[in-house]
Order: sequence, then C-alpha cells, then structure tokens
Amino acid sequence: MREKINFYFFLTLLLISCSVGSYSSLEESELNSGIRYDSLFLGVKFGMTSSDFYSHCWDLNKKKLVSQGPSNNTVRYMIPTESIGQNIEMLFYPVFNKDTVYEVNTTYSYTAWAPWNEGTSSEFLMDEVKSILENWYSSDFLSIKNPKNDDVLFVTVNGNRRITLTEISDREVRARFTDLSVEKKLKK
Repeated sequence: MREKINFYFFLTLLLISCSVGSYSSLEESELNSGIRYDSLFLGVKFGMTSSDFYSHCWDLNKKKLVSQGPSNNTVRYMIPTESIGQNIEMLFYPVFNKDTVYEVNTTYSYTAWAPWNEGTSSEFLMDEVKSILENWYSSDFLSIKNPKNDDVLFVTVNGNRRITLTEISDREVRARFTDLSVEKKLKK
C-alpha cells in the first residue's frame, strides 16, 4: 500500500512539474517569437492610453454594446450564451502603466446565478468562459497549479499576450489579460 501511495505522490509531482515546465517554456518561446498580440476584445487593446480607453468605452456605450458596471468601477458587457439560455455578465477594467493599458482584469458571472442553482456555479461557468475565450483567440488553455496557492489555473500565451483563468468564488470566474513584455520590464 505504501508503495502505491509513493507512486501516486511521485506521479502527481511529475505532472505538476511538467505542466509548470511546459508553461514556462511556452511563455519563453512565445515572448522570444517577437510576435505581438495587442488586440483583446471589443476593440480594447494593450497600449491604449487612458483617454483612448475611456473614449472608446464611451463610444461602445453610445452604441449600447456596453454599460457601466456596479458602482461605476467597471465596464459591463453582456455575452449571450446558448448553452443554458442566459447571458454571462463580463465586467472589465484595465491596469495602466505610464498611462497605457498593459493588463485588463475581467470577471464573469451568469446573470441568473443563485446558490441553489447548480447549473450557474463557477464550475460550469469556467467551462463556458474557457470555451468562449478559446473560440475568440483560437488558442487552447493549459491547466497548471497556481504558484500562489493549490488552486488550478488555466493559461494560454500567444506572443506577448497571456490570458489566465481562475475561479474566484462560487459565482465568479476571473480572466486576466497581461502584456508579458511590459510585465517583465516592471518586474526588473
């Protein structure tokens, strides 16, 4: 029995190290490719100035594509879905470095979420958001261990653009879009 436990422990460690190793090599090779992917969604891009971002969102709002999020702290976009017949609310707001967008944080939740409605939990939402983003960016997500805790993250990297997905509550999933070339400079 002890040999079985040791074997499974070793196998788990091997899988974790391979997924982290494959992610690290993926990130390095994508950054070294020199290819830039600045386009994110709805015309939002890495490198936009804050005034460009606000002006762009104002134009989207006038077209009734987005609205203000809770407490006017985010932009709200409603993603229509066909799987369970309800919308997904996407709230987003950028992080600026020297007045330019280098990261955009988004949260997703079903509009009809309720704690007693299992079909609207973040577990189901994660699968749907992952599928939507894979379709938008033609890129598959890797499953890796979160370096900050024992949670699972899903990540994809294309050139300078990294997208990470994680469940943040029973209701919400977060996606973080990061320009790795800027992040690397900020960490130096």
